[in-house]
Amino acid sequence: MTHANNGLRAQRTHKLLREALVELLSEQHFESITVGELAQRAMINRATFYRHYLDKYDLVEKIFEEAAYELNSTIGPPRVGLDGIDGDQPPEAWVAFFEHVAQHRRLYGALLGKNGSSWFTRSMREYTIGIMEERERLRTRLPGVRRGQEAMPREVALAFSANLLISTLTWWLESESSYSPREMATWFRRFLFSGYPNALGFKA
Repeated sequence: MTHANNGLRAQRTHKLLREALVELLSEQHFESITVGELAQRAMINRATFYRHYLDKYDLVEKIFEEAAYELNSTIGPPRVGLDGIDGDQPPEAWVAFFEHVAQHRRLYGALLGKNGSSWFTRSMREYTIGIMEERERLRTRLPGVRRGQEAMPREVALAFSANLLISTLTWWLESESSYSPREMATWFRRFLFSGYPNALGFKA
């Protein structure tokens, strides 16, 4: 068998196991799912599973790593400072972020939902904080960008923002809302810029 055929077979196995995981998460909590159940649902044997993954946690970790790689490739670096961003028009990076989640709605919905993996949720939060930190670092190197005095500890601001994003994504996926990725990115950005009172039309 050629290397190309081996690669295609591996891709097919990965796809089957992802689909099996999503289906099982609609029925039971991640912690109760066994490798045997994953293999049976994917219609492969346990030996095949262990040729690709150490255990179910390794499966979720690999899913996350692939998602993070795709997100990094999609978002790209910041191009303007915060002063140059219109709060009513989100940066395309955030639109791309929500579009990525929408494209993989079933997977993210399963892993972030009530039966999902706490490890995946925690990793998603840490990854989001990492994105924000990196974009902040890159933005400070743009011409004309200046930083004033911080209104709160940096780690608190990052934690607020990341947890808000994860909660927003989870609600969006679970509610099966018809709001588009661009609408969600716009409102998320507006909330970050204006805060809760202004978002509802009140003046703080």
